[in-house]
Amino acid sequence: ASHSTSVRLENDSQFFLRDAGHAVEYAAPLRFEGHALGALIVAFDHAGDCGQTEERLIDAAAQQAALAARISSLYEAARSASVHLAREVERRTAEAESQRRFTEAIIDSLPVSLYAIDRARRVVAWNRNRELGGQGIPRRDVLGRNVFEVLTRQPRQTLEAEFGRAFETGEIERIEQEGHGPGGAARHWLVSKVPMRIDGEEVSHVITVGEDITERVVASRAVARSEKLSAVGRLAAGVVHEINNPLATIAACAEALESRVAEGAYGSSPEVEDLREYLQLIRGEAFRCKEITNGLLDFSRARAVQHAPVNVSEVVESAARLLLHQRRGPAIRIEVEAAPRLPLVAGDEGQLQQAVIILAENAVDAMPEGGTLTLRTRAVTEEDAGAVLVEVGDTGSGIPPEILERIFDPFFTTKEIGRGTGLGLAVCYGIVTEHGGRIGVDSTPGRGTTFTIRLPANSTTDGDPTA
Repeated sequence: ASHSTSVRLENDSQFFLRDAGHAVEYAAPLRFEGHALGALIVAFDHAGDCGQTEERLIDAAAQQAALAARISSLYEAARSASVHLAREVERRTAEAESQRRFTEAIIDSLPVSLYAIDRARRVVAWNRNRELGGQGIPRRDVLGRNVFEVLTRQPRQTLEAEFGRAFETGEIERIEQEGHGPGGAARHWLVSKVPMRIDGEEVSHVITVGEDITERVVASRAVARSEKLSAVGRLAAGVVHEINNPLATIAACAEALESRVAEGAYGSSPEVEDLREYLQLIRGEAFRCKEITNGLLDFSRARAVQHAPVNVSEVVESAARLLLHQRRGPAIRIEVEAAPRLPLVAGDEGQLQQAVIILAENAVDAMPEGGTLTLRTRAVTEEDAGAVLVEVGDTGSGIPPEILERIFDPFFTTKEIGRGTGLGLAVCYGIVTEHGGRIGVDSTPGRGTTFTIRLPANSTTDGDPTA
């Protein structure tokens, strides 16, 4: 403000302050940078009280008041903007937190194991599936740590190579791995290294996704095994009858010659005794070949499963009685745990009994020094339908892990020559699958083996056909 813009008023009709009983008013404008902010008005009772000195003081005070008013205005605007900014920051922070929780919930809901690392190999994400199980680690104990300090069970050199390739090439890499789940059961995993870019072309993070593909692998191997069995069946259908005819002739001729030797037609000499031994060997091997071809015929024949209600507990008890009548030696103990009132199974009782006997005989053969054979039945409830389980367990030598996947293959056997054809488990597998069931094995070398047959159950229960 300047003195020229101030106004001295001595006419009460022009006063800003009416009816105050004063003689003079001095009005100094409040201006800042050319903008009028208001006015400072001072009233004097006597005209002589308002001289030039007072006017200059009022003008100076007006300037200070204008500056103070401007500062106050700016402060209020800044305070208002600050409050608005704080609210906006709070809103954006809440949105970011909500988005973070939502993204975290999505990652935690995925049916996979997932974690992510940055270029410094620090863990920046760790989903809930990686917290679960016997080898799970809580997220709070992992985030921010070096990944090699966390994944100590895995070879560091292998991990470093996998992460290095992902960061360098920027390409997804998938690796199938085999391990063991709870209880030592074999599990199969598909592990993917997925590069992630946030800014630019450089890979900033690598996401590791582990998917349990055990069921897929088991199903794929089951299909391959079924195709193999089918191929064996087609081969058997074409050649078995042609083989059986000459085998029958060889066996008959050997028996005829044995009879003539026994009757003394060739006299008595060391050579004749050798002939007797050779003929017995020929006849025995001919019958062994016939057993093999009969086993092959099981694949070539289309088994017509008679879908009659079957109580698998009765099947197991009947199989146990047959085994007890066979000469197994006193060292084998047979325990039967047949659950009462099991749901019935639609199938062929004779074929199911054959499958149980095959498994039981293999179990006995696995315990040459004696042991316990356990036959057990029980019912389980699955998500989609009920099932009946038949378990055949032994306390024998167990099956080496490296051959577990081959035990159902035709002609695969670990028995010595002359003691097995390698077709028993293949026949058992075929019977179970034709009943819509599954067969699995759990074996620990040195402790024993348990085969589990899982058969779909009817809704009825034995003893109450209307249930």
